Amino acid sequence: MPQRIEQKGAKMELGYWAIRGLAQPIRLLLVYVGTPFSDVRYGVNQDGTQCVNDWEVKKVELKMPFPNLPYLIDSTGEAEVRVSQSNSVMRYLGRRFDLYGQTLAEYTAIDVLQDDAYDYRNKIVDTVYTPNPEYEKVYAKFAADAVSRHVGGFERYLGERAAPTHFVGNNISIIDFILYELVWQTSVMVPGSVSATNHPNLFAFMTTFEKLPQIAAYLSHSDYIERPINSDSASFK
Repeated sequence: MPQRIEQKGAKMELGYWAIRGLAQPIRLLLVYVGTPFSDVRYGVNQDGTQCVNDWEVKKVELKMPFPNLPYLIDSTGEAEVRVSQSNSVMRYLGRRFDLYGQTLAEYTAIDVLQDDAYDYRNKIVDTVYTPNPEYEKVYAKFAADAVSRHVGGFERYLGERAAPTHFVGNNISIIDFILYELVWQTSVMVPGSVSATNHPNLFAFMTTFEKLPQIAAYLSHSDYIERPINSDSASFK
């Protein structure tokens, strides 16, 4: 059986591997809105030992048209909702908790940023899952090119706003959770890449985000995953 971090009164279930990966923005969003959830972590047993085939068994039982990790099961309403795929889960929760903008222009801005964020995430994934000894060469190109293009782009985008506290509109939205995680991962992968000196707007965004009471409490909680970011097969974990 997979490890299950059960919060009191949970009527939502989030399933993913026992890493940050694609699930971390979802975890952060659920924490922010104060909704109890069961964090089901595949690949490990309840006692923390490794489990090999728990996801293969579970996905047959899920009764989803396209079972995948992460998935979300929302049993808070009269009709249960089951969603797979990270972007779909984030958009569902955005609509569910009014975190998807307020106007058509804001919906569109969020969608564009989300697509660019996942273009960048694909480059992160391509890099970290490059096996050694090729990894160092691919990493060097990533640190020089992809970080400059994408992280630099997010920095410029925030710089055009009145305040770098969030990316779209006047309120926090799903894209803030997604970009926080990607920028955080970048800061770990490429030390010094996000600082008050070289990316001041992103640095201010990250600092403000981490001080949100719900987020700050989660970052210091035992349920929080600091590492690993990626699976055991990655060159950078």
